[in-house]
Amino acid sequence: MFSSLLNEKSQFWNVDVYNIYDNIFPDKIDNYNAFIITGSAFGVYENHSWIRELFKVIKKIVNLKIPLLGICFGHQAIAQALGGHVVKSSKGWGIGIKEITTKKSNSLLGNFNKLNLIFFHQDQVVKLPQNAELIAGNLFCNISSFSIGDSVLALQAHPEFNKDFSLKLLNARKSSVEPTTYLEAINELETLEHDGELITPNIINFLEQKS
Repeated sequence: MFSSLLNEKSQFWNVDVYNIYDNIFPDKIDNYNAFIITGSAFGVYENHSWIRELFKVIKKIVNLKIPLLGICFGHQAIAQALGGHVVKSSKGWGIGIKEITTKKSNSLLGNFNKLNLIFFHQDQVVKLPQNAELIAGNLFCNISSFSIGDSVLALQAHPEFNKDFSLKLLNARKSSVEPTTYLEAINELETLEHDGELITPNIINFLEQKS
């Protein structure tokens, strides 16, 4: 899905994929111009060796000021690794196409007042890392996006998801989702448009900073 989202540029990039849940990580961090940490079914607060290793790698990337993009689990992992805090939200699932309001007039995501994006999560960042700047949020998910300087961009939403995939994922998870949340999400995914492609050029610019 990220290949599809970034298709305009990804055909010109050399991309390596690491299955970090198998404890496979890059040998030399500084060989790369940018990193993306994607979504996951795991929680960043779970006690797995690969999650502990991921936190070390995140700190190295940030110290080297290599552009680091975190999406959903990646957003949460960056926050947790750098001193923020993530919990399984008592509000339950956040699923569907949700509007977020930007807190900063011009951010790494672009110059937008509001964005409609696809969300699919239970966990939330509830405390920002030191030096992080809040980009956007809403009443359900106060910290929906943040940045640190020009080299870290974190987003709880999924710009890479399309509506068809999201509906299939929702139906696969139906048994664990509250009925009212499920019906609301179905309605949003079937009737609303999302701005994933709208912010894609800004994500590409962010990733290409060091190229």
